[in-house]
Amino acid sequence: MRIAFFSPLNPTPSGISDYSEELLPLLAPYAEIELIVDGSKPTNPALAAFPLRTVSEFYARASEYDVVVYQMGNSPAHAAMYEAMQRVPGVVVMHDIVLHHLRAWLTLERGKRGEYVEAMKRAYGETGEQAANTEIQKSTITDRFEFPLNEEVVRGARALIIHSQYAADRIQPLAPNTPFKIIPMGIALPPLVSKAEARTALGLDANAFIVAAFGEIHPYKRVLPALEAFAKFRKRPASALFLLVGRVSPLFDVKQAARDLGAQEAVRIIGYAPRDEYANYIAAADVCLNLRYPSAGETSASLLRLLAAGKLTFVTRAGSAAELPDEICVKIEPDAHEQALLTAYLDYFAEHPQAGPIYGENARRYVKERHTLEGAARAYAEFLQEVVGRGDLAQLH
Repeated sequence: MRIAFFSPLNPTPSGISDYSEELLPLLAPYAEIELIVDGSKPTNPALAAFPLRTVSEFYARASEYDVVVYQMGNSPAHAAMYEAMQRVPGVVVMHDIVLHHLRAWLTLERGKRGEYVEAMKRAYGETGEQAANTEIQKSTITDRFEFPLNEEVVRGARALIIHSQYAADRIQPLAPNTPFKIIPMGIALPPLVSKAEARTALGLDANAFIVAAFGEIHPYKRVLPALEAFAKFRKRPASALFLLVGRVSPLFDVKQAARDLGAQEAVRIIGYAPRDEYANYIAAADVCLNLRYPSAGETSASLLRLLAAGKLTFVTRAGSAAELPDEICVKIEPDAHEQALLTAYLDYFAEHPQAGPIYGENARRYVKERHTLEGAARAYAEFLQEVVGRGDLAQLH
């Protein structure tokens, strides 16, 4: 089985880059895989054995592959593959339900306003057309989560791979006759790092109660209610720290938010952290946050990494995170009580330090049993072989 594999890869910073780089070596024994790259050479030495093809070379050789795999997400890193899948249908791995932000980047941000309006009209009729025009006129801000703009990708796919039942329930009805499979996201189980060791490496107070949020610092990651909860909570433990580990979105002035809450001295914006340092920040935390609402329907690799590290983790009871067992994480509803509930849980776990590790042990065991890379690679191979066995090899449009 010959596979053309589209995915962002490092040095393109992306959770999907990391996901693909962990999956590919375990998928390689099942197939001949060629990586389709868009301008940059992969920097991960684990990929050195895979042949590389440019997108132009892929088009010239498209008929030679048994199947094309597209790792699809909602960012400009997926622009080349979005255009390729219009010409060569393949198996699309839907990392996000919502693709509106990518589609807007491909049209609006390239000055193609008419294409954007047409796409919204095709998908959602007059309602979509009106929303697109108001977006262009900036008279109101379109809620892009309400208009996923994923229909063309889903309906054009030869087959679909989805990571959660939540995503399947929303995607499969768009193309009910298209083969699809739910394959839990595989994640490498990291070595356990002690809290004391991690704090020493990072120069953090050994006795502080540390809350840490991971991933892009963005409003929909619920950073503001989390900061509000922390500001109230920290009136009790004076040594509490709030760490923000990830890139800061230009849409959110987190420093000003911390100042407004009087918490600026206890809030540290770490920014991007290399992998080893990132792992130490996870290990150093008493509570890890992976809150997000609204949801793009993604299965969060960053959340699975927190659970795999055996950490007490707070998640939003929405999207695929709502499917997680209650005994492996603490779920927070994204409603009017969100901040009060966050504060109450922080109080509880600060006062009962023995409770957090119980969640962490359950979480690590769950990932070890349900989200192995080996299991994901085997499920990929079996499903891709089924798709190839059906015939209907991809043809250049």
